[in-house]
Amino acid sequence: MHQTTYNRKNKPQPIVYARPIDRKPDRTALWVGLGALIFLLPFLIFSGTLIFFQVNQLNLPNVFVLDRDVGILSLDQTATLIDKIYNQNRRIELTASGNPDIQYSLTPQELGLWVDPQATADAAYAVGRSSAPISDLGFVFSGDSQIIMPVLYFDEIQARQTLESIADELEILPVEASIVFEENTWIALPGQQGRVADVDILIENLSENAFSILLKGEASLQLDTLQPKVADLSPVLDQIETLVAQEYHLKAYDPITDQSFTWSIPLENRTAWVAVEQETDLAYLSIDPQDVEELFTSWALDLGEGRSFDPELDITSVIESWNDGQTPMITVYHDPTTYQVNPGESLWSISLKLGMPLWFIMDANPDLTIDNLTAGMELTIPSKNILVPLPPVPNKKIVISISEQRMTVYEDDNVRNTYIVSTGVEDSPTMAGIFQIQTHELNAYASNWDLYMPHFMGIYEAWPGFMNGIHGLPMLSSGNRLWASTLGSPASYGCIILDLDAAEDLFYWADPGVVVEIIN
Repeated sequence: MHQTTYNRKNKPQPIVYARPIDRKPDRTALWVGLGALIFLLPFLIFSGTLIFFQVNQLNLPNVFVLDRDVGILSLDQTATLIDKIYNQNRRIELTASGNPDIQYSLTPQELGLWVDPQATADAAYAVGRSSAPISDLGFVFSGDSQIIMPVLYFDEIQARQTLESIADELEILPVEASIVFEENTWIALPGQQGRVADVDILIENLSENAFSILLKGEASLQLDTLQPKVADLSPVLDQIETLVAQEYHLKAYDPITDQSFTWSIPLENRTAWVAVEQETDLAYLSIDPQDVEELFTSWALDLGEGRSFDPELDITSVIESWNDGQTPMITVYHDPTTYQVNPGESLWSISLKLGMPLWFIMDANPDLTIDNLTAGMELTIPSKNILVPLPPVPNKKIVISISEQRMTVYEDDNVRNTYIVSTGVEDSPTMAGIFQIQTHELNAYASNWDLYMPHFMGIYEAWPGFMNGIHGLPMLSSGNRLWASTLGSPASYGCIILDLDAAEDLFYWADPGVVVEIIN
């Protein structure tokens, strides 16, 4: 049946009635979507996993620091674990080569080894986080382990400080062979070996094999043997017996009293001074200066009160003489003295009485003058050695007698010559005392008297710059020879006069230092 309708133009339009169509549902799109979802699901899971690990700063799975699994650990956890394993809990057993009894348990840091926990953790965290995500994705799904090495540092300064301290403990110095004197017998004690640790070799090994040493926990310190320079002294025992048997003497001479002294070094000192030259194995005496000073102190007691050894005595030169096989000769020293002025005395009379030139006394008493001398005054008198300043010649001596006007010359305690002399007149006397040949002048000139004095030998300064002495018959500048006819009687102004031949002979015989004794 049809029904007609009208549109605006009032024209009829047909009405169509819908009828159900029998069709099957189309699921293609569904399957496509499901397939895409299945394909993308691992990627979505991987991406989510990466995001999770990234946000929580976790290492990826299958990451190892050497043999330690640090997968799924945070940066802080990894750093803590690495520090504990390699720095805190690890020990290195240090042994000495060839000596298992010597062992030290050290921390890695003591040997300069240190694993950087943070740098190692950063390296572990960086695994799988490269700029190539596809490769990172493959790494995650591959299941392969990714191994990184600990970041290790070596501090040579710290290692050397530790090892040198240990080396000091281990060092044993070699013992040289020695000679001892026991129960009156010389015994040769053999030398003994020492040892020293070679720090440099271990430092080099640590530098080249630090990681291996850290993992094994073992290190070895090489000990080198130190040989004594002298291992056996038995061949020198005979030398020592001969050496110690030799006598060593010291001689002293007192030019003021003409006394001689001789001392010997005691056997116990010679024994204590025995030494052996390492390179030649020759025995010798190593003389101890302190022992020598003690010997001089004891020997000085033999000199008696008022005498001693020269304060300027050089102990070293004495020792050198002994070492050269010589017997040293030293001078006995007289101490300064004091003198109490008697009533009526003058400086000149005191000077003549003591045999000390006046100006020496005045020098020793700075405030003293000729005019202020009074009875009871105590004067300092210089040492008589001031008049014998040169080393004396002990086997020669000149003795002059003022009363006899004679000179006797001695050599080796024998009379060599006797001469007639003329000494000073009463107004200008020759001073009695102990003096010494100090100067030689072939023809001296005395301007005060216009005299030439042949073969002049000065013996003391009567005044500074004015030397009294011994000489031949003087001559005036006019050519006149004086006192030849009066020889044997006082005639001079203080000097001792000889005839020309005697003066020439004495001039060449009397060495500087010969003692001249003038007696009244």
